[in-house]
Amino acid sequence: MTPDDHRRQAASIATYLAQFERTDQPGTTAPDDHPGYADLPDADRDRRHQDYLLAMELAKATALTGEDVHALDQLRRRYGFP
Repeated sequence: MTPDDHRRQAASIATYLAQFERTDQPGTTAPDDHPGYADLPDADRDRRHQDYLLAMELAKATALTGEDVHALDQLRRRYGFP
């Protein structure tokens, strides 16, 4: 797989995970505290948020290390991406 393929996969995973982001982002004055799509337990929501941030970082990376590729593989498996 090429680095471009890895970045595209990371972008796809980030797009998928974006649906679980909260509607009230830090620094906003949104009055609600509801998730964007699914009502998940806080631990699951926090995990998805951390994975979202990682996927975004990998999607924007100009070069990926072996560790980055391994992290991407874990994300793919965790969220059912081929």
